[in-house]
Amino acid sequence: MKRGRLLSSIAVAFCVAAIILSFAANSTVAVTTTTVVVDKSFHMTLISNGTSTTAYPNATGTTGDNATPVGTYKVINKQADPHWHWEGRTYDPYLRDQQNGLGLRWIGISLPSYGMHGTNEPFSIGKDISHGCVRHQNRDVVAAFPSISAGASFVVIETPVPPAMEAMITDFLELYDLYAVLSASRGT
Repeated sequence: MKRGRLLSSIAVAFCVAAIILSFAANSTVAVTTTTVVVDKSFHMTLISNGTSTTAYPNATGTTGDNATPVGTYKVINKQADPHWHWEGRTYDPYLRDQQNGLGLRWIGISLPSYGMHGTNEPFSIGKDISHGCVRHQNRDVVAAFPSISAGASFVVIETPVPPAMEAMITDFLELYDLYAVLSASRGT
């Protein structure tokens, strides 16, 4: 990737964060606790506690029955090292069973069977690929986990993406995936 395109991708990431933050600031959701804002279009999750905001790239649902539903929800449960029940099978926690699609953390929302979680597919971040949940790199969901409490607002939005920005956003997310995977392989 050329240096100019890399710098453009970084600039896009800052613009995305500004757009999502302006939505969160103008929303009717009170920021008395943590607010989670998921933008499906930009594949970003912002977590705000009223004084600081952290952004993480995500993967969301595909289309049709697997689309991540836009709306406002509440966090109803959290689980570290969750078991995963999928298609009639139960998977042990991720550290014992790398096939566990929930990764290292699960944060369930008030829409049954939907939530935010880690992944066993690190290169899926930045894509419309999940069965409807919001997927993150394991290290990102582990970092976010302590700041999200039961009862926190969980807002899913979809912001129109100008066609000229799509390639830059994709490049940024692919670089982030590569960095995360390489960092994990070195143990950092």
